[in-house]
Amino acid sequence: MTSLAKRVLSAAIALLLLLMPYGMASAEKTVATPDTLKILGWVEFVRLEPWGLKTRARLDTGANTSSMSARDIHVFKKNGKRWARFTFDFKTAKDERSIEIERPLIRLVKIKQHSGPPQERPVVSMDICLADEVRTIEFSLIDRRALNYPILLGRKALAGYALVDSANAYLNKAGCGHEKKKKMKDSDVASPGAAE
Repeated sequence: MTSLAKRVLSAAIALLLLLMPYGMASAEKTVATPDTLKILGWVEFVRLEPWGLKTRARLDTGANTSSMSARDIHVFKKNGKRWARFTFDFKTAKDERSIEIERPLIRLVKIKQHSGPPQERPVVSMDICLADEVRTIEFSLIDRRALNYPILLGRKALAGYALVDSANAYLNKAGCGHEKKKKMKDSDVASPGAAE
């Protein structure tokens, strides 16, 4: 075998070895197609579970990770593990509300800022209802009160699940079994002794 033939054979074997793991991985991986993905607007309502708290979220495919508004963040130990306690502020149609949340701490992450040094943030996992489906999302905690949306959903939260229609907002409801409570009128209340 000539020197050139040996080099060609070696290159072919090296190429096959490089392509084999890719071919095996892609054969096992399920690829989402546009017809299997949900279409969401650039802003959608979500609900924090298990409370069913409804708030607005901005869907940002330019951001890799998701973030949630949090103030008074305190990292502490509980049963030998690290947890984060924080206050989540959000607006409803009528007023501003807040809730104190405790979640296991997944990790601390450094987030690159547009200006200034990277910022270290705690990361927690939360269940949210998005487009009538409960999904578990990792959120970095940062005070977003000065921004319009208390929740930002990034690419990791949306990948393989949804396409974002940047021209529209509020294309889906965040129901997940939560029914809108109707105000009762006096006429809706049965009087004592009324036939049922």
